[in-house]
Amino acid sequence: MKYALRNTWTCQRGKSPEAMTGFKAVAENYRGMGVPTRLYVDISGDMDVIVMELEIDSLDEYFKDQRAFYAGMDDATKGLIDALNGNTSSGKRILYEIIEF
Repeated sequence: MKYALRNTWTCQRGKSPEAMTGFKAVAENYRGMGVPTRLYVDISGDMDVIVMELEIDSLDEYFKDQRAFYAGMDDATKGLIDALNGNTSSGKRILYEIIEF
């Protein structure tokens, strides 16, 4: 079974370009780990929205890796995460099962 994990962030007004720089770095990290990753930005609807979608094979592995990542962050990574948190005002996570046909 495969899953699509869609994280959506609403950025503070005018902070989307700065936030996108950080999200690109995060997405490249996921891709480097072999995780298919896409970034989306709003064209219509709510403004200042960035979406990162990951395709994952195992929920257990994903959450295990997430815990290890946050436990082992170096100072540069902490700075990146702090900047992302500072540029966003809210976020949500939705998990989908991918249906193969």
